[in-house]
Amino acid sequence: MSDDRDIGWAAFGFGFGIWAFFWGFTRLRRKRLIENIPTSTIRGMAMGLVELTGKARKVKTLRGPLSGFDCVAYRYLVERYERRGKSGSWVTIAKGDSFYCPFWIDDGTGRVLVAPQAAELILKVSYEFRTGMGKSIPDNLTGFLNTINIRHKTGFFASSLRFKEWDIFPEQAVYVLGSARKKETDWVDHNDKLHQRIMELKSNQEKMKAIDENKDGAVDGQEWSWAVAKLEQELLEEEAKSASQREEHADVIIGQGSEATTFIISDHSQKELIQTLNWEVIGGVFGGVVLTLVSMAYLLIRLGLVG
Repeated sequence: MSDDRDIGWAAFGFGFGIWAFFWGFTRLRRKRLIENIPTSTIRGMAMGLVELTGKARKVKTLRGPLSGFDCVAYRYLVERYERRGKSGSWVTIAKGDSFYCPFWIDDGTGRVLVAPQAAELILKVSYEFRTGMGKSIPDNLTGFLNTINIRHKTGFFASSLRFKEWDIFPEQAVYVLGSARKKETDWVDHNDKLHQRIMELKSNQEKMKAIDENKDGAVDGQEWSWAVAKLEQELLEEEAKSASQREEHADVIIGQGSEATTFIISDHSQKELIQTLNWEVIGGVFGGVVLTLVSMAYLLIRLGLVG
């Protein structure tokens, strides 16, 4: 049985080579997409797929759960090394992110909100720690594990753990490729404001007398309808004036589109991303072809199908 292991490995190499070949083409499409979309300014961007570069600015103060660093966005991963017989592997025991919280990107011409949900984060590791011989877990990580109710042993028999965190820091240069879309109008907020003004009108006797136009001592249905219509018109004018005073793209958000689903947030420059993708294309497409052909040739010879 052990004599056939090479055949199994060759078959695996054949299948993996085919997978790598097609994966390389997905990276090629990603590379061409990044190359073909011109970088836009925030002031001049149109709705749809856009490429932006600028500085990250916080909407809400965040701290990395592992590092404690101030940041505008984070993602973390905690893994435990688990043995299974003679082998072992790293198993994820905790992961999370701050994708619920948007942040600003500012390129000097304006700023726009970025909603990180469903984004592909391409970031350098900001914080990393791995347990080992003579290395005790720092208090910040012990506190984090206790907070999320994960038990951990100490001493010689402690499990091997590794912690990783990726952060985007305030004022850090970021690259964003995503879809610009209009935010939905907040009619709930509008209705709440209108309701509040109606209640204020009802509680003010002087104002109620003022809307009694026929002075019969009672506000009839028609008079009340006119009064409510006037309140709503005043509110709409105030909201329109407020909107005109806001930033040009205050009602726009960058996220994943329904059709153009590519959404990347990175602390790498466009040039660095393209260079990385170049190597992935070479490794995937050409490496996949070579691995597939070599594995197939070995299988044919090993199985005696060719002389």
